[in-house]
Amino acid sequence: MVTIKDTTLIKSFNEGDPMAFKVIFDHYYKILCSYTYHFIRTPYAVDDIVQDIFVALWNRREKFDCIEKISSFLFVSARNACLNHAKHEQMKAEKLKEFVAQTDEAVYDDYIIMAEFDQKLNHWLESLPTECRKIIDMSVSGMKNDEIAKTLNISINTVKNQKVKGFKILKELYKDEYLTILFYIFISLGAK
Repeated sequence: MVTIKDTTLIKSFNEGDPMAFKVIFDHYYKILCSYTYHFIRTPYAVDDIVQDIFVALWNRREKFDCIEKISSFLFVSARNACLNHAKHEQMKAEKLKEFVAQTDEAVYDDYIIMAEFDQKLNHWLESLPTECRKIIDMSVSGMKNDEIAKTLNISINTVKNQKVKGFKILKELYKDEYLTILFYIFISLGAK
C-alpha cells in the first residue's frame, strides 16, 4: 500500500493515477475540513470549498514534485478560498441591507401578503387528489392547458377535466371560502 511518504506517490499522482490521488485525498481531507471550518464555520461551505480545492489539485497534478508542495498548495488554497467566501458573504449581507433599507414598507407588505397568499393557496391545493393538484398548481403558475398536457404527456381534455374536478372539490370542501380561493388564484395568475 502506498503511503503519503512513499517516493513513488508523487510520480504516480503526476501521471494521473487515481489511487495516488486517493492516498493524498484521504490524508488531507479531514485536516483541510477542520482548517477551513476554523475560518468560516459553515459545514456545507466547508465541504464545497475543500472539494473544489481537490479538483484544482487534480487539474494541476503535473506541477508538483514533492508532497510538501502539494501540502502548501492545499493549505494556501484553503485560506484563499475562505477569504473569498467571507468577502462574498459580506457583500451578500451588504446588498441585503441595502435592499431592505431601500425597500419601501408598502413593498415589503406586498411581499408578506403574497407569501400569505401562496401559503393559503398551497393549503387549499393540498386537499386535492395528486393529479388534480399538480394540474391546478401548474395552471396557477401560469401554464396554459396545452403546455400542461404536453408536460404531463396527457390530453388537453384530461387537463380541462382535472381542473373542473379540482374546482368542484374546492367548492365542496371550502364553501364559505370558495370566492376567496378564486380571488387568490386570480391574484396569483396576475403576479406571474
